[in-house]
Amino acid sequence: MLTGLLRVLPVYLEHRTIVSAMQSVAADYIPGQDHSADVREALRKAWSVNRIAQADVSEVAIDRRRSGVILTLKYQTVFPLIGPIQGVWDFGTVEVDGR
Repeated sequence: MLTGLLRVLPVYLEHRTIVSAMQSVAADYIPGQDHSADVREALRKAWSVNRIAQADVSEVAIDRRRSGVILTLKYQTVFPLIGPIQGVWDFGTVEVDGR
């Protein structure tokens, strides 16, 4: 039981880091000035600083609006549990609305 928890906790914490990074980038978006490439570069920097490995920046959909940006990511991750047994965590769709 403890081993399983120790394997699952880092996966959950990295997911929370992904959500936080997306929220930060969406909040810093300046409509009319920032382009999709700027948003993607900001995400890439956040991914690098936080050493995010569960999802790739290229998987984040960027929907630019006049009032802000909406970032969407759908992903799942596979992680080792015990010996040859692996866990799969489907995080579904993560959507951050920066408007």
